[in-house]
Amino acid sequence: MMVWPKWALAVLVCGLLSLSTHGAEAKKSKRKPAPPPVIELEHLTTHRKLALQPSQGGGFSKRKMQEVSAFLRCHHTGQRHSMNERLVGILYQVARHYHNAKLFIVAGYRAPKVAKKKGNPRSPHKRGVAADFQVAGTSIESVRDYLRGTYHNIGVGYYPNSGFIHVDVGRQKDAFWIDYSGPGEKARYTPPSLRRDRKRSAHIAEAVREDDTVTGSDTASEGEEAGG
Repeated sequence: MMVWPKWALAVLVCGLLSLSTHGAEAKKSKRKPAPPPVIELEHLTTHRKLALQPSQGGGFSKRKMQEVSAFLRCHHTGQRHSMNERLVGILYQVARHYHNAKLFIVAGYRAPKVAKKKGNPRSPHKRGVAADFQVAGTSIESVRDYLRGTYHNIGVGYYPNSGFIHVDVGRQKDAFWIDYSGPGEKARYTPPSLRRDRKRSAHIAEAVREDDTVTGSDTASEGEEAGG
């Protein structure tokens, strides 16, 4: 019977342990990464709900985008329109930022005739690139600041009396405005020059002017008009 030297036994044991470790690591590497969290959206008018989850590699599948378009259809007419994927991605990331919070949708797509009736025929809502929303358990001021500090080439509307934030995509430069109108009221924009930070206000005023359409004494921003 062959007797193994102690050093040889030690080498053999180390080798076996190494193989075991590598095998475990290989199995671990083959495991699929955890799927992205599911975010819940609820429409405040239709009361419909949607589970929003991107694909494993990022982005949203064609089927999911179809579901989103159906969910964000014009709640005035029931008309559907394809929604912009970057917009949907921003909504998802906003919810993720606030610990996977639920989003309450005020408005998504808006039919052209509805946009015209509301006094804003250039509304980005009618192109499927805008949404009005709230984040559960979070102030709209916090959402406003997060959007403005994180994303570029977007429009952000702050509606303190109506209680929601507007966001739209596809702009050449950032835009921001404040509308103090209540639900169903005509837009009441406050001149940014009245704000404390004059330098920042001048930039905001320029961005808003570029997107304003003036009719008589009423100013309607391309970003959004009051109401959902």
